[in-house]
Amino acid sequence: MDFLVDVNLPKFFAYFNSPNFQFVSDLDLTLTDSAIWEYALTNNLVILTKDTDFYTRCLLTDEHPKIVHFQIGNGSIKTLHLYFDAHWLHITALLAQARLIIAKVNVIEVIR
Repeated sequence: MDFLVDVNLPKFFAYFNSPNFQFVSDLDLTLTDSAIWEYALTNNLVILTKDTDFYTRCLLTDEHPKIVHFQIGNGSIKTLHLYFDAHWLHITALLAQARLIIAKVNVIEVIR
């Protein structure tokens, strides 16, 4: 599974240090949400984001890339790392059956 990391998540983060991750910041920082959406859809990438626009669009559109919408606040890299340690494997396992995952601090919601 390959991912597109939105600009609101850190590029230099241990979990994203593999060829399976592309970064909007490497593509073009001026890309609109629509262009990011289309790029992910065309390239079969899961969008990782904190942006609510992707969440809303996914609910309103039939054709869409998979989205993981993080609603975990703005913490330190260490806090984010602890969150990923606790939840990343579960989130990626859920992607097989989800079109949208809402990753919150205390719960992970799946929308099919």
